[in-house]
Amino acid sequence: MRSLVRFFAGRPVAVSMALLATIIAGARAAATLPLSRLPEIAVPRIVVEAAMPGLPAEELRSLVAAPLEDALSTAKGLSSSSSVCRDGRVAIALDFGWGEDPSRAASRVREILDAAYTSLPEGASKPIVLPYDPLATPLLVAAVSPREGDLSLARRLAEYEVKGRLRRVAGAGCVTLVGGSRREAAVAVDSRLAAARGMTVVDVARAIGSECVDVPVGSLREGDLELVAVARGRASSVRELSGILASAPSGSFRVSDIAKVVERDARRDSVFVADGEEAVAVELYRNPGADPVATARRARAALEELSAVLGDDVGLSVVWDSSIPVAASIRDLAVAASLGAAAAAFALLAVLGDLRLGLLVASSIPISVAATLASLSALGRSLNVMSLGGMGLAVGMISDNAVVMLDALASRLSAGSERPRPDAVAAAAGTAISGTFGSMATTAVVFVPVLFLPGAVGELFGDLAVAVIASNAFGWLCAVLALPAVYRVAWRRAEARPKRALEAGYRRALRFALRRPTLTLAAASIAAASGTALVLTRDASFMPKDAATELSVIADFQPGTDPGAMAGEAKRLSAALSALPFVSSAFGGAGSETDDYARRASLDYSIERLSLTCALRRGANAETVMPALLEAAKAATRGTAAITVSVPADPAASLLGLDRGTLLAVKGESTRDARERAGLLAAAIAEEAGEALSGVSFAPSGMKPRIVMTPDREACSVLGITLSEAALALRTATEGAVAARIELCGRDTDVRVFAEGMGGADVSALGASAVPVSVQAGIPIRASAIARFAMTLEPSSAARLDRADVVYLEAKPAPGRIKALEAAIDRALIEDPSASRSDGSAFRTYGDAMRSAVLLVLALLYLTLGAQFESLTLPFVIMATIPLSMAGAGPVMVLAGVGLDSGSVIGLVALFGLVVNNAILLYEAGATRRLAGLSTVAAAYGGASERLRPVLATTVTTVVALLPVCLFSSGAVQRSMSAAMLGGVVASTALTLFVSPIAFAAGIGSGKRA
Repeated sequence: MRSLVRFFAGRPVAVSMALLATIIAGARAAATLPLSRLPEIAVPRIVVEAAMPGLPAEELRSLVAAPLEDALSTAKGLSSSSSVCRDGRVAIALDFGWGEDPSRAASRVREILDAAYTSLPEGASKPIVLPYDPLATPLLVAAVSPREGDLSLARRLAEYEVKGRLRRVAGAGCVTLVGGSRREAAVAVDSRLAAARGMTVVDVARAIGSECVDVPVGSLREGDLELVAVARGRASSVRELSGILASAPSGSFRVSDIAKVVERDARRDSVFVADGEEAVAVELYRNPGADPVATARRARAALEELSAVLGDDVGLSVVWDSSIPVAASIRDLAVAASLGAAAAAFALLAVLGDLRLGLLVASSIPISVAATLASLSALGRSLNVMSLGGMGLAVGMISDNAVVMLDALASRLSAGSERPRPDAVAAAAGTAISGTFGSMATTAVVFVPVLFLPGAVGELFGDLAVAVIASNAFGWLCAVLALPAVYRVAWRRAEARPKRALEAGYRRALRFALRRPTLTLAAASIAAASGTALVLTRDASFMPKDAATELSVIADFQPGTDPGAMAGEAKRLSAALSALPFVSSAFGGAGSETDDYARRASLDYSIERLSLTCALRRGANAETVMPALLEAAKAATRGTAAITVSVPADPAASLLGLDRGTLLAVKGESTRDARERAGLLAAAIAEEAGEALSGVSFAPSGMKPRIVMTPDREACSVLGITLSEAALALRTATEGAVAARIELCGRDTDVRVFAEGMGGADVSALGASAVPVSVQAGIPIRASAIARFAMTLEPSSAARLDRADVVYLEAKPAPGRIKALEAAIDRALIEDPSASRSDGSAFRTYGDAMRSAVLLVLALLYLTLGAQFESLTLPFVIMATIPLSMAGAGPVMVLAGVGLDSGSVIGLVALFGLVVNNAILLYEAGATRRLAGLSTVAAAYGGASERLRPVLATTVTTVVALLPVCLFSSGAVQRSMSAAMLGGVVASTALTLFVSPIAFAAGIGSGKRA
């Protein structure tokens, strides 16, 4: 290694060029690296959606969901499956083992579905395979608002102008619409007049469909020309449609003779409101890997251009841009890291007391950061809160090795009479290479196990580990190879530094500690134990909560309420919420369009649920304003909906499946059996938990009114009417059937045929029973002649888990009683084998892996230190400083309000590699004196005194670099890590400066080399 240092020290110009190239590469990487809030993670989950319109959830469960689940259970790599059946649709979620390629898994699922589709009942649509992304939220939401209330015009412009323009934006993924209305040609058939002609509504629809159509006739030849012939029968207007002459059993008829034909708004599948006004939302999703900030910027520019083209016809505005908080969080973190780097540079100048040396050490920070950015770009990573947080945490560590190296160079070369030669520089640098490599290696090995954590945890924190490892590695290379060459150029003769008050005071305190080792060790042990106790008593959660800038308001209306019926309530609720002084905007919607598969892929989706997002004004505290928001929402809805106000789930929590509370799955032989078992379990938990339980909720829940038609088999047989024919007649008369399409205003428009007085209007059981299902000899046969009709209440949805019926039970803890509730649940589960946890608790899912990672870190530290110092016992002495860090970590976590979460745990683990560095420096200095013939006490005393200023310099730079991240960063994970590390570094340094010399003076764990 010394020969390599000599080589670089002799070529300062080449080193300068290399450093300049590194800065350029880093600047280019910073400009081109994609920005995102979290790393790109491919979740191995596939969602299958199948539809059978008109079929209730319970029947859909047995006729569609169960057969599909049985077929899909053979999919290779499948770990679990779950499904939710709602009226007309079923969504099946397939979870594969982590590491499985979602694209390949989707391909295998499609092959299975192709074979299983043939066994589904007639009328079931072919199942659709959808990728699942828990982080897939709209990048940008634009509202197309009608100037004169014409929602159909707004819908057409949104669908054919805005949607198409946004799809062409670079980085744009799918674009979906929410809200608005479509136009349709409504044919309201008079059932009596139709029956007089021997027809039901179904017959009328078929007759119109056979006439209102363009049919290819074939090709004709005229000389050398081949002419394509077509029979044009499609109407081009509502008036022309009403005049169509069609055939009937009793002769021909005009549509206008038996029906009224009008153009109207079609039944709405979704509704969208923004600040009290109804509009059409255009939701833009980004492509995986695309830069959200750049994509949103291009989309905004496209919308501005389009707004100028559309003029005053409609209003076009952006109501939500998720790239803004992403950019803000990354900007805050970058600013905090930059402040930390600047503070570290000034701290170096102050501690080293030499402007020239301080600038040399400080220069290693931007060079290492630039090299790290270039490596992130080369590895295909993004610039996110994790990678930026890793660099922010590493800023204080980068300069550690530079301080030690520069101290070694200055102490041996500054008093010379001429500029040092490369050999002398290499010899001086060689005295610090071993110690600096050990410091770098111990810090790096701490984060290596993070790269191998299983599942989403490893993927989530992988960028942070890569950034820390790369920053430290480049910082060490800069200190060992570049700094000696630059020092040789910047060298100047300096007088020996006089003894300072700092060193004198430390020597007095160290002599006191060496004379009273028992007292010193006892005090350090008490401090470490007290800090550890504080850490262990902190509230435990896997993900720390970010400061919320928005709140989610959920209004659950009565089961069976369609989005069109919610429009008035949605406008009223949105207006009331946006009028609050702490809310800047309130927008959202209900329902989904036919092609909006992503929205329905969520197992929490419900057509009766209105979801509003309330963007809070700057300075508003989410926890404080939640009660006022809830009160305003309840007043606006006037008891027509159940209101829930909550902080939106953290994206990382959603990714890890932690966006729910304590969720239990109760299986049963049927939906009713599972519901009964869930009720018994809830009672058992309430008995066990007592006051620790604030309430329970069940899912699926809610009953929905239905009209049940029970056929009279004998009457059906006598009249020759099958049940399927009767059902088709009823459905066509009440819901309507799309018989044809006509062109209105240049757009294809559905022609919907239905019975007059129905077709979207209120239909009671009595009204349904009066619908003619057949006409025989000119006499209409009403549905009441062949069936009985009754109104019943049935479950609005049904759920299954691993091919068994299930009901989910969520137990909600009382404030501060989560541990007591968890213990009560564990006791209740022992008595109920049909129930199991289904909350995806990360402490259960990943707890063993994280504990194993901690043990692996300790093992790697021991192996690294043992290999470096050729000793089996010395690593234990050096690693004994790790518990000392708890003396400061605990109090600082309490003062900062930080709990025991994934961020603070990783911060504490990072301390393992960081705090041993000081012990390594003290041992290296003492070992050198020991080899020179000094006694163990004198060597430990002299080595500690010599390394005091470098140790303090590294500690101060680390502390001041972490402080801005802890105080000003908007990332909760980074704040937790910084707080834990900050307190641990300060306490460990203060105690190590006395505890380690005592151990070394006693001759414990002496290594074979320095």
